[in-house]
Amino acid sequence: MAEVDVGRAFLSPVIQLICEKLTSTDFRDYFHEGLVKKLEITLKSINYVLDDTETKQYQNQTVKNWLDDVSHVLYEVEQLLDVIATDAHRKGKIRRFLSAFINRFESRIKVMLKRLEFRAGQKDALGFQVAANHEVGGVSRTLLDQMPTVSLIDESVIYGRYHEKEKMINFLLTDSESDGDNRVPIISIVGLPGIGKTTLAQFIYNDHRIQEQFELNAWVHVPRSFDLVSLTLSILRSFQSSAAHGQDLEILQRQLQQLLMGKKFLLVLDGVWEIDENTWEQLLLFKCGSLGSKMIVTTHDKEVASSMSSARILHLKQLEESNSWSLFVRYAFPGRNVFGYPNLELIGKKIVEKCGGLPLALKTLGILLNRKFSEIEWVRILETDLWRLPEGDGNINSVLRISYLSLPSDLKHCFAYCSIFPKGYEFEKGELIKLWMAEGFLNHFRVDSSIEELGNEFFDYLVSISFFQQSVIMPLWSGKYYFTMHDLVNDLAKSLTRESRLRIEGDNVQDINERTRHIWCCLDLEDGDRKLKHIHNIKGLQSLMVEAQGYGDQRFKISTDVQLNLFFRLKYLRMLSFNGCNLLELADEIRNLKLLRYLDLSYTEITSLPNSICKLYNLHTLLLEECFKLTELPSNFCKLVNLRHLNLKGTHIKKMPKEIRGLINPEMLTDFIVGEQHGFDIKQLAELNHLKGRLQISGLKNVSDLADAMAANLKDKKHLEELSLSYDEWREMDGSVTEARVSVLEALQPNRNLMRLTINDYRGSSFPNWLGDHHLPNLVSLELLGCTHCSQLPPLGQFPSLKKLSISGCHGIEIIGSEFCSYNSSNVAFRSLETLRVEYMSEWKEWLCLEGFPLLQELCLKQCPKLKSALPHHLPCLQKLEIIDCEELEASIPKAANISDIELKRCDGILINELPSSLKRAILCGTHVIESTLEKVLINSAFLEELEVEDFFGQNMEWSSLYMCSCYSLRTLTITGWHSSSLPFALYLFNNLNSLVLYDCPWLESFFGRQLPCNLGSLRIERCPNLMASIEEWGLFKLKSLKQFSLSDDFEILESFPEESLLPSTINSLELTNCSNLKKINYKGLLHLTSLESLYIEDCPCLESLPEEGLPSSLSTLSIHDCPLIKQLYQKEQGERWHTISHIPSVTIS
Repeated sequence: MAEVDVGRAFLSPVIQLICEKLTSTDFRDYFHEGLVKKLEITLKSINYVLDDTETKQYQNQTVKNWLDDVSHVLYEVEQLLDVIATDAHRKGKIRRFLSAFINRFESRIKVMLKRLEFRAGQKDALGFQVAANHEVGGVSRTLLDQMPTVSLIDESVIYGRYHEKEKMINFLLTDSESDGDNRVPIISIVGLPGIGKTTLAQFIYNDHRIQEQFELNAWVHVPRSFDLVSLTLSILRSFQSSAAHGQDLEILQRQLQQLLMGKKFLLVLDGVWEIDENTWEQLLLFKCGSLGSKMIVTTHDKEVASSMSSARILHLKQLEESNSWSLFVRYAFPGRNVFGYPNLELIGKKIVEKCGGLPLALKTLGILLNRKFSEIEWVRILETDLWRLPEGDGNINSVLRISYLSLPSDLKHCFAYCSIFPKGYEFEKGELIKLWMAEGFLNHFRVDSSIEELGNEFFDYLVSISFFQQSVIMPLWSGKYYFTMHDLVNDLAKSLTRESRLRIEGDNVQDINERTRHIWCCLDLEDGDRKLKHIHNIKGLQSLMVEAQGYGDQRFKISTDVQLNLFFRLKYLRMLSFNGCNLLELADEIRNLKLLRYLDLSYTEITSLPNSICKLYNLHTLLLEECFKLTELPSNFCKLVNLRHLNLKGTHIKKMPKEIRGLINPEMLTDFIVGEQHGFDIKQLAELNHLKGRLQISGLKNVSDLADAMAANLKDKKHLEELSLSYDEWREMDGSVTEARVSVLEALQPNRNLMRLTINDYRGSSFPNWLGDHHLPNLVSLELLGCTHCSQLPPLGQFPSLKKLSISGCHGIEIIGSEFCSYNSSNVAFRSLETLRVEYMSEWKEWLCLEGFPLLQELCLKQCPKLKSALPHHLPCLQKLEIIDCEELEASIPKAANISDIELKRCDGILINELPSSLKRAILCGTHVIESTLEKVLINSAFLEELEVEDFFGQNMEWSSLYMCSCYSLRTLTITGWHSSSLPFALYLFNNLNSLVLYDCPWLESFFGRQLPCNLGSLRIERCPNLMASIEEWGLFKLKSLKQFSLSDDFEILESFPEESLLPSTINSLELTNCSNLKKINYKGLLHLTSLESLYIEDCPCLESLPEEGLPSSLSTLSIHDCPLIKQLYQKEQGERWHTISHIPSVTIS
């Protein structure tokens, strides 16, 4: 039997750590030497056989049980030593403490020693073999040197799926709907786990044709157990809706409808395990996207695809032999010619056969064998008995287990820890590294680099072997990237940890036992207390991550009583997270968690922290992000000398704790508030040169001494990536103070490695010299906000890396001239800039720097009322142009062949000589803008999909050229504030228009031709009284694609609605709001609406009743708000007419 070359056993680092503690001078001197020696010998004898047990445990349950027993005792020993060390440090002198309390712990050590001796005595009977190199140790230097920092493989190629990819893309690019159904068409990808369903969906999702086709794109990983509320929230957030909150399914579905109404969207639901038809029917209430909207679903179960009534089902099969080999070669021979290694080629093809055409297996094994690039190693992999293991533990592929066994031992711990994350859980790199630190996985070696740097190496290595993969969600300007684990990799991690690491989802709380060390737990209002009662009893628990389902008061409350039970019982906790929970205060008893290293209270509503938190000697990470009610930190905060990471982003801390420089080498301090008094001044930053990531310094108005600013030593903080300098200055200042501000900012020069910089509310008369051409070569983003006294911008044109520039509220600027571009003969100005925003510049008059900007994609000029002339003449890469409230500006828009988005509001002097046909979205506001631009937009823009027109006060225009304008691509049209009796175009010619909104058009009397577009899917009419008078002439009943109809009438025109045969039978959502004189819902007008699923009525004070005959049987959601005359009549169970609506699944009356 050939054995895989395992990278040291999983438990070796634990034994190493215990031995290091036992042999330290302090512990050895005050423990009985014989006891320490016996324990050390026993530990080493166990360690000698751990490598052998690492593989045998998968074939022999007895070996697995032996390892579990050893592991349990080792963790108990480690916990006890941590308690001794922590209490000793707290008491002051370790020797005095140990001599006084030795008897308290010695008996416990002896019990643990006996248990370990018993297990050590079994090793011969179990036939364990002693490793050739049995030194106690963690990751060797050699293994670390082999670890790549990143994967250099180009991931832009997919093997063996080209035809499937093109077939799916062609389907997604068509505008046809499902036969005889109003639902968004679904294409399901079905196949075995690891066969590449998600990868194929990712390639399709990121294809440029798809990105250009859809207005909205979203990717959602569906948990194995989910509820409609959480899934709807996830969908909203994936569409980047800022309104995504709440626990009311009806409100969330309504938000989703409004977001998607009239939009062509693509939604991917990845990893759907199971779903019943009723749940799916409720979820599909968002049948409001425009024609061409699509959904992709990936699932291993063809029954799931069928239950969703998929329009297309793609069954993925294993890769063919040639494609399997090509994929394997890509990862096993990168940068090498496979024909130069004939023996490896022969062995490799035999290994590929064993992978069964599964892409995940081929990729993972290819990466592993590239790292073990020798015939001996490849033969070991080929001949290992691990190929013949039963596929238990959730059908985990043997390849993943082989790859895991080859990891260094500390990396095995880091990877296995991730088993507590739910499938699809997205984590940020820094977040996970801090969790590893809390568990002590990074503490055993590498004196030449920091713990965080080691964590970075570990993380990058797990990415390089595909155990971690980058999330599909694209990062924003924050620079954060999120990662996840493939479901099969997640299964592997779960199988390794068995009972020690547990995620509590649904009703598996019974799986908790005394050996559980780490728990991720989801609590809801109904069973939160029951789950916590089980958790309270796990005395050895080390990690507890609590997630609360719901929003606001609908979340389970982490009350003081709940905390007391946790803090008194779980005294070995090292990591505790209440992130996002319903937590209002932190109990004083937090001090009982003496071993706590990591505490996350982010996104809670705590107002203060108890002073007792300052007794947590071991605490190294405290996360308080977006605790918006938090205004101060405890006075003794700086007693937390081991604190390395403090996140205060989004809090309202008014001042820092005194003498924060007393912290030992903090690596994260997101915010620093400069105080006026000694101990709170900016000099506290002097020695904090290991800070990384983001630092926001506010209260700089309190820095008046140049020496203090220099002492802050920002120039030496070479690991900072993002710096914000905020003065919070509102008062007027005399000249001397203004000049002092200049010298202080000059002294705050950051390190040249800085990538993002913001200067806010600076009141100096000029910008610092270091904000020039060569001092910040790596700067990617710069914001100059509220710098009101500066009369000249700094020379930024030759910053080589600058991509985003925002200038706002700099009211002293009158001219932006050549000094801004810092022209030179060799380089064009702003050669890397992609986004330029200039806003709220009250005195800016001239823009003289008009050359350069070769890569500019977005240009925004907003509220620059005195700007008179000139824009850049040619911007070859411009895609988006916004000019808003620049009333004096007289200029032609830049020549740009690829512009797709234009917004012109109240800028009457803007000339449009020609518009490229690439324009997809246009917003025009103001009479003159509309008169001069609308005709050109509609006639010349062949691909225009979305048009908004606002605030037209002109006469009826004779735009005869528009009367026959069909605007074939137009999907969405919104007209607001049209103060004319007619529209300048014939709506019925817009054959592909899906969404039409008319708002506040008081004089509009009719549509040209009195017809609406035949394919209209969504219609919203609000505050259009003259138009409402002719509603029966619109021909609504002819619109066979109309799904959503929304009406608001506060001019007292409607008394009864809808009239018989007014609406088409295709309507599935009807909304009536602010109909001040509406008294009756007409049964005859609803009778034929057999597709109606949602009826929403709001603010109709005269509404007396719903139809006595009842509402359509198809109705699934009824919502009535602020209709006082019928509220009592239809109250649930008690109302006189409740029985007429009781059959409707979801009813809300308020």
